[in-house]
Amino acid sequence: MNVGDPGLILVGVGGGGCRLAAAAMAAFGPGLRAIGFDTDALDARGLGVMRCILLGVAQLDGHGTGGDSVKGRGAATYDAESVRTALSDVRTAVVVAALGGGVGSGATPEILRLLRGMGVATICFATQPFGFEGQNRCNLAARGLAQIEEHADATVVVPLDGLFQDAGGRNFKDAIRLAGEKISAGLTLFWRLLLTPGFIRIDVEQLRGMLLQGGGRCRFGAVEASGSDRAGTAVQRLRECALLGSGEALRNAHALALGVLGGEDLRLAELSAISAGVQAACPPGVHVRLGTVLDPRFGDTLHLAALAFETWREPAAKPAADEPVATATVTGLVPPAAPSRTRPGHASKLSFGPIGRGRFRDVEPTFADGKDLDIPTYQRQRIALEP
Repeated sequence: MNVGDPGLILVGVGGGGCRLAAAAMAAFGPGLRAIGFDTDALDARGLGVMRCILLGVAQLDGHGTGGDSVKGRGAATYDAESVRTALSDVRTAVVVAALGGGVGSGATPEILRLLRGMGVATICFATQPFGFEGQNRCNLAARGLAQIEEHADATVVVPLDGLFQDAGGRNFKDAIRLAGEKISAGLTLFWRLLLTPGFIRIDVEQLRGMLLQGGGRCRFGAVEASGSDRAGTAVQRLRECALLGSGEALRNAHALALGVLGGEDLRLAELSAISAGVQAACPPGVHVRLGTVLDPRFGDTLHLAALAFETWREPAAKPAADEPVATATVTGLVPPAAPSRTRPGHASKLSFGPIGRGRFRDVEPTFADGKDLDIPTYQRQRIALEP
């Protein structure tokens, strides 16, 4: 990792995910590091300056999976070492995938599993298909999402139906453009907060910590406003945003990452009004992490981008100097010093750290019914062990 590099990367998986990542990279400009993983060489050539690594070339010869998620997962598993090498200096990854296809639904969970084993904090933006795309594609997306949530620290579900609902009555071309801008706003939010900070700065370790403490499923929304009361208008639009469930995600949030993005005319009074208005829409005691971005390119338009977390885990308290550190009584297993990264709802009595393949990590994995049998059963099924 280079000096000054925050170890943050945008990762596109599959054709749709790679296109979204490449578009976000182009919209942001210099400073955003991105990489893609796909099996289709033809799709990969159309990504412009974003580097794309082909998976499963030995099996698929540079072709797509034909919507087969088993082939997508197998390609990522076969080339796991290439994935590890490409992401070896990463500490935090923003992953984007379009679910419903073979690589997006199949390879994304495997790549997230590899990242977790490397100690990388991850947030995955996963788009769900339009309802009119058919039940089979929606079912494939649902299965992929369930596996993604097992391995990502935080998962942002982006239903395309909801995304286009925010586009209103625009024609399809303009709706596509607006939808792409909204997804790009979510994918690039971390980089904007880090590289173009305003009055209130958020550093990469704070963002990483929020992912690890928030975890689970979260929802994302982005709005903009201009005019004399742009702060009040922006807050109202955020509360009505379809991607945030028309206020439901804010009302149920345990934690909120809020980015306020504006030009050089952004005023402290506007920040105060935005903070008060958003917190009024959330339950009492919600953990709010506010960051600002000052960028002349925004002109007189004010943008709000929010990540609403459904869960929040307080960091484990460090034992006092004279307090003995508890150890596990199971032979050969010692709980890790870092806080547990087990998914909410799957917490065990003892934490054994990220799922890994142990002595089998450098050999071909053994799969049966989509399960890696080289991972111990108690870890694979998240069985709670009594001390």
